[in-house]
Amino acid sequence: MSGRTLRWLMSLTHRHPALPSGARAASRLTIIRHHRVYADGERPLYRLGVSESVFEAQLAMLDRLGLTPVSVAEGWSLLRERRPGHHVAMSFDDGYADNVRRALPRLEARSAKATFYLTAGWMESRTVPWWDLLADALERTHVPRMSLGLGGAALDLPLATRAERGRALRALLPALGLPPRERDRALDEIRARLEVASPPACELADWDTAAALMKAGMEVGAHTLEHPLLTRVSADEQRREIAGSIDLIERRLGVRAAGLAYPGGDYDAATARIAAECGLAYAVTTRAGTNDSGARAFELRRRGLSDGACLDPAGRFSRSLAIAELDGAFDRLRGVEVAP
Repeated sequence: MSGRTLRWLMSLTHRHPALPSGARAASRLTIIRHHRVYADGERPLYRLGVSESVFEAQLAMLDRLGLTPVSVAEGWSLLRERRPGHHVAMSFDDGYADNVRRALPRLEARSAKATFYLTAGWMESRTVPWWDLLADALERTHVPRMSLGLGGAALDLPLATRAERGRALRALLPALGLPPRERDRALDEIRARLEVASPPACELADWDTAAALMKAGMEVGAHTLEHPLLTRVSADEQRREIAGSIDLIERRLGVRAAGLAYPGGDYDAATARIAAECGLAYAVTTRAGTNDSGARAFELRRRGLSDGACLDPAGRFSRSLAIAELDGAFDRLRGVEVAP
């Protein structure tokens, strides 16, 4: 039995918890973490997001639950004020143009809000994210097999079929979690070995496109300049990445970001301190969980809500499965730290 089938079966007996009313009602905040919104039928090798029909179904489900999404800044404010109830915020990392094309109209149609964390330096230079360069090379290569040493490990990767290329991608993504210069050298070597030279087009939004988010009343946050894993670079470089992204967003969009999404969810106490010193009000992680009134401003948890978290074994949107994922019903199953 697959993990998805098991979770779907478990979800059939899950009941969305009802909060007590009045003074006894607790305040809690669930932040949904997204990246991209794909056209239905789009099947990239690296699927970093949800299809537009699944995203629409998520918004409809939240509407029926009375949980129309707010921005992360709004949700954090409600939590700090201990406003009773379950609050849901929506977030998107990286700054892809499909957020504006596909997510924004659906959010506006339901009077929902979201926060978009922009990789400002890459948007400015029109740099293709390194994971897109890797996925593109694996999609386009005619090389049937690749062997290389990476991060102290010897990798032997068959590439003859699409399934093998998918497995190679899953092996290479964590192995490339290196300091930026080392990562870029390794990526150049991989693309050379795969005999793929020309890069794909950058799919991040340009500033004119991103301006539509501001006009629609969405929150724009920082996601550094060039998306390094922050604990792998010096304190000075962390400060440059965080402060530089805040300043560039302000110059291009006329708003000063209040929040930061740590690239890859990578941070430590020093990173959180630097973020605060840069004038930010909060930061979000990739740690799964729900935030209560004791949450730390620079360690807010988020929940991924991918296609796999919402579709039943037959590939149909499952309201029961999506609600169970939203409520953290599988946290213990996945080994996620759960509050007593």
